[in-house]
Amino acid sequence: MNMKLNSINRRFARFASFQIRYRWAFIAALAVLTVIGLAGLLKMTTSDNMDEWFNEYDAIQIDTDRYEALFGNEDQVLVLVQAEDVFVPEVLTVIRDLGAELLEKVPYARELRSLTDMTVVFGSGEGIEVRSPFEDGIPPPGPELEEKRAYILSRSSLVNMLVSDDCRETWIVLSLYNYEGESESAEMYSVGRAAQEILTDPRWQSPAYTLKASGIAYTEWEEYQVVMRETRNRIAGGFIVAILCLIIFTRSFRGIVVPVLTIIGGVGSVFGYMAHLGIPADSNLMTLPVLLAMALSIGYAIHLVNAFKFQFRQSGKRKDALVAAVGETGWPILFTAVTTIGGLLSFLFAGIGALRWVGITSAFTVFAVYLYVILLVPVFFSFGKDRENAAESRTGAAKTGGTAVDRKFYQLGEGLIKRRRPVIFTAFLVIIAFIPGIFGMTVNMDYFSFMGTKIPYIARLAEMLEAKIGSLYTYTVMVSFDEPDRFKDPAELRNLDALAEDLGALDLTKISGSRPRVSSVTEIVKEMNRTLNGDDPAFYTIPDEPDLVAQILLLYEISGGKNLFNRISEDFSTAALTVELTGYDGNRIAKTVKDAEAVARARFPRGNTAVVGMIASFAEMNNKVVYGELKSFAGSFLIIFVLLALVFGSLKTALIGMIPNVAPVIIIGGIMGYAGIPLDMLTMTIMPMLLGIAVDDTIHFITHTRLELELTGSYRQGVLNCFGKIGKTLGTTTVILCAMFFVYALSPVAMLFHVGILAIIGMGAALLADYTLTPLLTYCLKPLGREKTDRDPQGSERKEGETA
Repeated sequence: MNMKLNSINRRFARFASFQIRYRWAFIAALAVLTVIGLAGLLKMTTSDNMDEWFNEYDAIQIDTDRYEALFGNEDQVLVLVQAEDVFVPEVLTVIRDLGAELLEKVPYARELRSLTDMTVVFGSGEGIEVRSPFEDGIPPPGPELEEKRAYILSRSSLVNMLVSDDCRETWIVLSLYNYEGESESAEMYSVGRAAQEILTDPRWQSPAYTLKASGIAYTEWEEYQVVMRETRNRIAGGFIVAILCLIIFTRSFRGIVVPVLTIIGGVGSVFGYMAHLGIPADSNLMTLPVLLAMALSIGYAIHLVNAFKFQFRQSGKRKDALVAAVGETGWPILFTAVTTIGGLLSFLFAGIGALRWVGITSAFTVFAVYLYVILLVPVFFSFGKDRENAAESRTGAAKTGGTAVDRKFYQLGEGLIKRRRPVIFTAFLVIIAFIPGIFGMTVNMDYFSFMGTKIPYIARLAEMLEAKIGSLYTYTVMVSFDEPDRFKDPAELRNLDALAEDLGALDLTKISGSRPRVSSVTEIVKEMNRTLNGDDPAFYTIPDEPDLVAQILLLYEISGGKNLFNRISEDFSTAALTVELTGYDGNRIAKTVKDAEAVARARFPRGNTAVVGMIASFAEMNNKVVYGELKSFAGSFLIIFVLLALVFGSLKTALIGMIPNVAPVIIIGGIMGYAGIPLDMLTMTIMPMLLGIAVDDTIHFITHTRLELELTGSYRQGVLNCFGKIGKTLGTTTVILCAMFFVYALSPVAMLFHVGILAIIGMGAALLADYTLTPLLTYCLKPLGREKTDRDPQGSERKEGETA
């Protein structure tokens, strides 16, 4: 692998000659492949499925599947109704009619629970009955309505659970059947879409009350709408920025059109062929490979076009200049593409389906735009006339193909070499200052963290959490035995009741009034026991006799009770307790879930216990983000280091190449820790991606320095010539990358904003490292071989240390 660069460059030059000779064949072949690929975009689909974070062997997925098999879909459509008094006929009528419409029109609707559609245990001289308080209709204001209000508020299982004790808040709860079909996210969206259409109907708007909806399906559909809108805006914005960058930095018609064709062809073909293969795009992450490919395609094109212009200014021969430009830049561009692809493929180590998708897709789009650039730029720029007397028409720096700006970069290199010791010392001091911040990094995977309250539906959910009985986050503790009827045993039911109290005392459990919001089947048993004993509150307990417990459960079931098997399995071997939370904090919730598991095991040492639900999944996702980030970054580091070592044939050179690329990663990690920016599904991609991108400039600098060393024999002259030839181009490509990610920084979505700012800072830091650490460490440590006496570019004899 440690081949002379001149030999490698000649191979790229021969390929460029072949391209130009058969340019029409290349154009035709690429056009056919592109048309086939773009045709696939017509059937492209998107997906946003949280289950993709887990595989079928993950414990959380196994437990969730078992819960859904026993109790049905954990998802619900929830509507928080707020009014001065929810028991006035107008509000009760809306609750009844809105609930009926939801039950009728929302797909997978199973059961409704609200003030007007619930079953309550009533006692009478003839026994008990389980029925709705409003089964005979909603009475007008008066004694009958007040009697119903008083009875509902006397039920311990309802107060500050279904309705607040001040009668200002209540819930409409629509339970759902399990989703069917190949795409769970598509079915979920159908539920959310239908519910949203109903709840946003002007018929349900009134100054007398407010309706605030939530539930996984509902909020996922809202998130999907926001993400799709942001995807369109960011991609459109990125395309506009790409055009502006090309206009500014190429200032030629072909310099604009050809990179645009590479973006359309490269990105469109990858997504099109994925659609042909039936692979959906991840709606949350799809902007990342698109914008990355846009930026890199322009960067690759500018490297090649600037090299062509440099050679064209010298020779005036168009085809000769193209052959020389491909010969000079073909290998560095290929190597940078390979290392970027290697960095992106490190997402495969994360063990998360969504990140595997973004890693593979980004890798393919980078490879595709590289192919389009290396094939289209020489072909399209080969059309045109030569320039007569090109070298004679220029003076000064331009006479050798350079410009005044190139000369400034040459002088910058001279200044850096002169002050190399303080520059290196300062650079390492800055890097060290950011290391403590890395240890302050946190993980947070909730809506408020990665979406931000600037998004209207997030602001609504935040208001719901502040309500007295409002909640958004829940988890479920599932306790099971191998033997049936275990939960007909009063001792086990009392343990279940004690477990509910334990869970109610845990951190983050929502308290409404003085009531912890923990739901259990024991509430039904205690309500039945109270009713059978003259409605005496003292009998709101679990009976001591097993036969009485069995009779109560049977009596509830045959009397029309609908809620029994929502919390206990039909063979009475498994029970579920649902806990509602005050909010979400990534670190606190992980501890809360562990504490819930611990108290469940303590209460049921002989049973099987598990924690499932959205919060349990998020807690597990937190762990996956931490370990996924570590594995992904370690994989990216290892892949890039091995590639550098193989290509440069030296561990010393590879280590020098990694130092300026690890530096921006440390700076980004420090900023995230100091500023309190959490790792989430998108920000966790920054570090491995940044390492893969940042190494591009390092490769260009080391490769060109090595080539100049072969030509001049001097590290000093090699570094200075490298500054003069590619210093401007490195800055240009970084400015383009930053401009593309600035599109993210304009987003109201918090995670996109964070990615934009962090990427800009990281790539800016990487450029500074490549302007300082890369050349100075190369100059001081001389990893590319020994110096020798040779001729400088002006043709005079020179030894190391002399100025050209």
